[in-house]
Amino acid sequence: MLKLTRLDHRTVAINPDHVAWVEATPDTTLCLLGDRKVIVRESLDEVVERFVTARARVGCTAFGVQAAPPSNGRRTTSISGRPSGYPSAPAPRVVGDDELGFGARRLGAGEDEGGE
Repeated sequence: MLKLTRLDHRTVAINPDHVAWVEATPDTTLCLLGDRKVIVRESLDEVVERFVTARARVGCTAFGVQAAPPSNGRRTTSISGRPSGYPSAPAPRVVGDDELGFGARRLGAGEDEGGE
């Protein structure tokens, strides 16, 4: 949360994920999603710094989820053809009834078990 101060000295906490943009005209104005605006005493630079700090606290960059560590530029793939880092699964195959252990019996098609 961004703890900021309104013009009337009241403290307000704003979810940084709800901030669409910030401008200084000359007061610092935050435009929230849904077109609601909040005017605060902090400077534009201070709001941006608090925004970046708040996002870093939860493992994000200023504009999204933290990036993966840099690579050597080559893309490695696993046997499945997916980039490495993704779980690979064996190729699907069709399994017959005999492999499942049902044999000639199907579920519900056998002797009555205490029924009629």
